[in-house]
Amino acid sequence: MPEYTVSVTHLDKWQHCFAYFVLSISWLIVFYKKKKKRLVVVCCILLGVIIEVSQNTLTSYRTGDFYDVIANSLGVLLGLLVFNKFSKKN
Repeated sequence: MPEYTVSVTHLDKWQHCFAYFVLSISWLIVFYKKKKKRLVVVCCILLGVIIEVSQNTLTSYRTGDFYDVIANSLGVLLGLLVFNKFSKKN
């Protein structure tokens, strides 16, 4: 039987996007009643930036990646978009 492989380009960027999507949705739900959406979005994006900069400056075995920051931020913004879409229905 032949062996098939599936190649997904930039899979790690999709994983970053999904992780920050889940992170932002989770925190938006927690702070839903307190009306802190801007703070949640800024903090989640800032977390992604800090982690990437820290990987690049504080470790010798990890590298920071600007595209990871973009993927993280897109995940947060997608989370906000989905959260706004569902919270308006309720």
